[in-house]
Amino acid sequence: MKDRISKLMELEQIAPTRFALMIGTQPSVVSHILNGRNKPSLEVVQKILNAFPTINPDWLISGVGSMYREELPSRQASLFDIKPEISSSTVSYEPKREEKNYPPKEIKQVEVAQPIEIKEIVKEKTVKKITVYYSDMTFEEFLPNSSKE
Repeated sequence: MKDRISKLMELEQIAPTRFALMIGTQPSVVSHILNGRNKPSLEVVQKILNAFPTINPDWLISGVGSMYREELPSRQASLFDIKPEISSSTVSYEPKREEKNYPPKEIKQVEVAQPIEIKEIVKEKTVKKITVYYSDMTFEEFLPNSSKE
C-alpha cells in the first residue's frame, strides 16, 4: 500500500508534509508509512479517501482496478452547496454617490448638573440572613447578631 500512496502523492504532486496536512495526520505518520516502518491504519486509509474522493478505495487498499473512480461518490448536498440561480435578466444596481458640502456642525455646550448626594436616595439597609450552599447539597444559614440592632 505504501507504493500506492507514494504513487498518489507523485501524480498529485504533493510533498509528504503537505499530504499529511491534507489528510489530517502528523507528518511522522506519513513518513513512517513511506519508509516501510509502519503500515497505514484503517484511520489513515479513511482519511486519505476522505481527502481524495476521486481515489478508488479498491485500488488504494488492494491494488485492484484503476487508481481513480469512474464517477465521484454521491453525497448529500449541504446548504453551502446550493447556489442561487441568476437569470440573464438580472440587473446590477449600484447606488449613486453624491458629494455634498455640508456646513460644519455646531458644537453645543451642555451644562453639567450638580451631583446628588446618595444618602438622600438610598435607605439604610441591613442584612437579615446569609445562606451558604455547599457542593454536597447542604447549606448553613447565618443570622446577624440581634444585639447589634
